[in-house]
Amino acid sequence: MAMLSDRGRLTAPAIPERPARRERRHVLLTLTILALPFSYVPLELLPGKVSVTLAVFALVAATGIRYGVLRRRVVPLEGVTLALSAFILVRLTAIAALEGAPIDWVDALSSALAPLGGVVLFRIAQRPDVKDACLRALRWMLLLLAMVALYQEAAGLAWLQGRGYAEGFYYFTFEGTYRPFGTFLSPTVFGAFLAVAGSALVCMSRTVRDALVSLAIVAVPLALTQTRAAWIAFALALAVGWLLRSRARPVHLTLGIAAAVWGAAFVVWLVPSAVDALVERLATISDAGFSSNLARVRLWEGTVEATLDGSPLVGFPAERFTSLVGALAGQYADFGHAHSNYLQLLFLYGLIGLALFVAILVIALIGALRDVTTAAATGAPWAYGAVAALVAFAVDSAFETSWTSFSVVAVLYFVLGLGSTAARGTARSMEPIRADALPSARGWVR
Repeated sequence: MAMLSDRGRLTAPAIPERPARRERRHVLLTLTILALPFSYVPLELLPGKVSVTLAVFALVAATGIRYGVLRRRVVPLEGVTLALSAFILVRLTAIAALEGAPIDWVDALSSALAPLGGVVLFRIAQRPDVKDACLRALRWMLLLLAMVALYQEAAGLAWLQGRGYAEGFYYFTFEGTYRPFGTFLSPTVFGAFLAVAGSALVCMSRTVRDALVSLAIVAVPLALTQTRAAWIAFALALAVGWLLRSRARPVHLTLGIAAAVWGAAFVVWLVPSAVDALVERLATISDAGFSSNLARVRLWEGTVEATLDGSPLVGFPAERFTSLVGALAGQYADFGHAHSNYLQLLFLYGLIGLALFVAILVIALIGALRDVTTAAATGAPWAYGAVAALVAFAVDSAFETSWTSFSVVAVLYFVLGLGSTAARGTARSMEPIRADALPSARGWVR
């Protein structure tokens, strides 16, 4: 209806502004990310070890359908990953049947579905409109893991064994000391997960303050795992990630390093006994006669020789590891794995599986470095975290076996997708970070 203005003219009625649309909370996606580190139902909640890998994959698949991951073309990283997933399934079923080995369908499905679930998460995390929600969920997830590690450290071994954490959980060092294992079956896999997810979170932080808070969240449980490979991987990943970021904003790198060094020095001065175990553990890295180091060398030699001499193309069933490698490495083969993702895949899937695995890492690195170039122009921090996570996984893979964990594979692809800028999304989500959103040097000095 027309209205009469103060000048006597008819004017159209004012159209009321529509209320601002509330930001989507992505509840299903958040729950999916929080579920990623759980490989079993905590025994405090349900007696008896119950694996939830297939259930978590089902949740990932449902989330992927909800976010339309099927409506996109396959990129090289996804194609090679799907090829590895298919080969794993064929190796553990058809080829195993031809060899006369028993088929463990649960293990076959879990092993093949891990890369497939990773691809789904990779596609979801690529969406620009969910990146902020993904980063928040990643921070909450790592905070939850830190709380679990602190609980396990405070409760002690006797209490946990009374809850049922005994057979099947590997929480001892070579010296026999206890270390928290989080929501995983062993501290080494827990450490690998923390190194990958934690380095991504720190390097994706928009401000120095956020980076330091994220570093504290990750460093506490990572230190408690006493896993040297994860420590080295995490340190190298942060170095690479923050050196790449320093090309765009060198002052933030300088302030971050200064604050981290000051914080570490303060902790050492306040509680010197808190770092004794860490220093002692780190001192064993260069000790060639240390039992853990010697075991790895013997296992690596035995795994390579047994695989290349016996079945170099397709490898062997997992249950033959102890007998085949044990003939060459002795009692160290009782661990049941090669203490290296590269050599474990060589033994299980031969040169074909290892080649596909290495191709995945190379393709992912090329894509992440390409995204870093874009990040330098836009100011978005995502790509730095993807490079850091990839470095952490590649380094940890040289010393530990974590590819068999659905959680580690899933979170790796998740942060790679989070760091990717190749997907379409809303214009608002693609906006670069404002300069005033970053802390100034004056603010940090004050």
